[in-house]
Amino acid sequence: MHNESPITPARAEPRVAASASPGQRPGTALYAEQRQRAKRTALWVGAIAVLVYVGFILSGVIGR
Repeated sequence: MHNESPITPARAEPRVAASASPGQRPGTALYAEQRQRAKRTALWVGAIAVLVYVGFILSGVIGR
């Protein structure tokens, strides 16, 4: 018997954005793009929530 694991350890290397300027940290442009997508998704979810809320209000008003 031996004590070696069949799984080799791996290191995660940081992704470097091609569009990053020399003054920026590597990957900053990727985080900015991710934040922009997250903002857009949050706005869509918020808009849908507002529409559902208004729909409930209107259904109560129209139902009377």
